Amino acid sequence: MEPAHKNPNFTTDRPVAVLMVFLAAVVFGYFSLGRLPVTLMPEMSYPTLTVRTAYPGAAPEEVENDISRQIEEQLGVVSGLNEISSISRAGVSDVVLEFMWGTSMVDAIQNTLEKLDTVRLPRGAEKPLLLHYDPSLDPVMELSLSSASDMDEESAASASMEVQAMVENASARRLRRIGELQVKRALEPIKGVAAARVRGGLEEEIHVLIDATKLQRANLSISQVINRLSAENINAAGGRI
Repeated sequence: MEPAHKNPNFTTDRPVAVLMVFLAAVVFGYFSLGRLPVTLMPEMSYPTLTVRTAYPGAAPEEVENDISRQIEEQLGVVSGLNEISSISRAGVSDVVLEFMWGTSMVDAIQNTLEKLDTVRLPRGAEKPLLLHYDPSLDPVMELSLSSASDMDEESAASASMEVQAMVENASARRLRRIGELQVKRALEPIKGVAAARVRGGLEEEIHVLIDATKLQRANLSISQVINRLSAENINAAGGRI
């Protein structure tokens, strides 16, 4: 007996059946498309941890030597770690731990916390915070504040560079205060807003200029002045409203 061969003209001989199958696939895809969840920031679990440590009053170099390097040395042996890096800024250290994909973050967090307990930090440094990177917490809207120059073109042309710098600094400080006291407070109570942060501008600071000659006459050291300023730098209530 000759082997049975499939009819190569099956699809061309049954155009109606093929058309019905095609239409069914199109209709099914159309209704399924409407049910697919669409989000601006899809839920993803990145294998990344950040150890943030505050060291008030410390310069970036001090933060790197006394905080970042100490933490990196202890956490560099955590299981599943792919890469470790750090960012040292004035008063803040961020040590970023990137784990291999597929690593159990529950175990990674537990191992990291155990290693953090063995880190010896200098006096004045706050307790490290362990942050799990969540892309849904990234800012989805940014607002920019700007102001017109306080001087017209004719005045700006005749003014010295020092005067122009003073005007620009005053404007930056004013915009910073507006952002913190007005814009931020107006955005935070809005439903659905997780957090509002202010960046840029100039923060108000007090610079203490020490006369070395007078300091020597008073038989005082710079460390004594620093300790006294730290003791007096407190937040106190001004009264009740």
